[in-house]
Formats: sequence, structure tokens, C-alpha cells
Amino acid sequence: LMRARRTLRSTLAISALLLLALATIDPTSFAQGYLAGFVLLSMVPIGSLILLLMGGLTGGDWTTQLGPVLQRAARCLPLLLVAFIPIILLRPLIYSWPHGGAPGDVVRLYLNPLFFAARTLIGLLVLSLLSSRAAWRRQASAGVGLVAVAVILSILPVDWVLTLPPRATSAAFGLGFGIEQILAALGFCAVLAPQAGQRRANTDLAGLIVSAILGTVYFDFMQFLITWYGNIPDKVHWYASRTAGPWPEVDFAAFALGAAIPLLGILVPRIRGNAGALRIVGFMVLAGIVLHIAWWVLPAMTSWAWAPAMLSAVTLGLFFASFDPVLPRTRLAHAP
Repeated sequence: LMRARRTLRSTLAISALLLLALATIDPTSFAQGYLAGFVLLSMVPIGSLILLLMGGLTGGDWTTQLGPVLQRAARCLPLLLVAFIPIILLRPLIYSWPHGGAPGDVVRLYLNPLFFAARTLIGLLVLSLLSSRAAWRRQASAGVGLVAVAVILSILPVDWVLTLPPRATSAAFGLGFGIEQILAALGFCAVLAPQAGQRRANTDLAGLIVSAILGTVYFDFMQFLITWYGNIPDKVHWYASRTAGPWPEVDFAAFALGAAIPLLGILVPRIRGNAGALRIVGFMVLAGIVLHIAWWVLPAMTSWAWAPAMLSAVTLGLFFASFDPVLPRTRLAHAP
């Protein structure tokens, strides 16, 4: 285990040096790609916290099986506070709010650098406190925590993604984003297979994945349907900007890998009851989410932002893992 830790930290150092080299060569592409990597790596920790709070409020056998993995992932949340600092420092290279068509008072009062940074830092701090205090252990605190998470998710995803050019607004975006975070956490659990060898637990996890897939697809499609066929000018252009280049194919691949194929696979009893098969489903779900985040964020970026985006995601993942949130060393108490 000690050798694995040394290897992990050595790999992290190499990855961080490569990322710094990219930042020196092309600061704008680095800054924009880093945002995509940050948004992607935030999915599993926040989704894990949501699942823990839901389990603490409602109960269920699945919390016993998945609880240790979810807890370790949720404990990465304080690290997101550190990971967000480069976005604060490099914000002018990422966002162009005064030129994004927003009303002047919105730019002055809401889309200003200090308030933007404060919203994210306060939101991540609240999420970190919910995790460190294990709010899911008591039903009352789990309920309060879910309300707090709902408020935070109505703000932060919109700030991170929809204020990119071309700017858009959506009242449901945060909710759909939260459901996809739950899907990411479930895919992560499927990959690690903490329920290996227990058919009932495998079936429970498969059922949760199906629910999260259907919820994600429903919210994404309904937002598109209402916007496109309603011809809402201040929202249609956000979708129109993603119809050029490779982005329609990227979105289709995200749907196929992250939703359609896993959903059809889980309908087969032999797959939903087998941990090894569910591990493949989990990998596909996570791959689909990677592509979906790319479709959300990268069309607003420079053409080379995909390279630092990929390297940023790897570096942040190694950064989280180096603090031992996932690699087992001590046994965490199960979620209730």
C-alpha cells in the first residue's frame, strides 16, 4: 500500500508539472480547460453527498453496501475549495460577462468577480461541512442538508456552466445537474463494486442507476424540447452554438455510452445481478458523463482547451486520491 501511495504521488507530481507547462504555453486554453476538468471532478463527491443524505433521510439496504465508498468520495469536498482557487485567479480568461449580452445591472450586481467567488466558496464550504459532520447520520440533519444542497445546486452549476459564452438561463439546469451528479456517484460505486458477490445489492445498485439515468435524460431532453420548440431567443442560441463541429456527435456518444447502452444492459437480469457486468456499466456511465461535460463546457472554449481539460481532470483525480479518500486504509462506519 505504501508503494502504491508513492507511485500515486509521483504520478501526481508529473501530471501537475505537465499541467503547469501547458499553462505557460497557452494560459487561456489552460484556464478554460481547467474549468472543464474541475466541473467534471466535482460530480462524484457532490453526488456521493446527495446519496448519503438521501439514505440518511429514507434508509435502505443500499446505504449499507455503498456507504463506505460514498463517504470516502464525499470527503473530497474540502479539496474542491482548493481546486477552485485557480478558477478565481484565472477568471478573466474564462468568462466574459460584460460582453455576454447580460443586462448591465446583472453584470454589476450578480456577475461580478467577488460575488461569483463568494457564491462558490460558500457553497462548497457548506457541502464540506455537511460531509465532515456526517449529516446523514441523523434523519433531521439529513433533511436539512438536502434542502441546503438543493439551494446550492440551483446556483453553482449555473454559475460554472451557463454564464460561459453564449450565456443562458435555466431554472431547471441545477436540478438536472444534481441528478447527473448522483448518476456519476452511482457509476463510481459500480466501478469499485463494494457490493461484489451479493446479488440483491447488485440489483439495488442497478435499480438506482436506472432511476438516475431516466432522471438525467428526462431533465436534459425536456429543457431542450421546451427551449427549442418554444423558440426562446435567449436560450436557443446556447443549443445552436453546440450544433457545429464535432459537438452533435459528442452529445450523441454521451447519450449512447452514458444512458442508452447501460439502460438496455441493466434490463438483462444476468447483468444487473452481476458485479463484474455492473462494473462495465459503471465505466460506460462515467465515460458518457465525461463526454456530456465536454459538450456542456468546451464549445465555449478555444479549440485546444480539450488538452488541458483532460490533463486537469487526471491531475485533480490524482490530487483527490492522494489524500486517501478512496483507497482503503481505515474502515469507515457504514451510512445508516
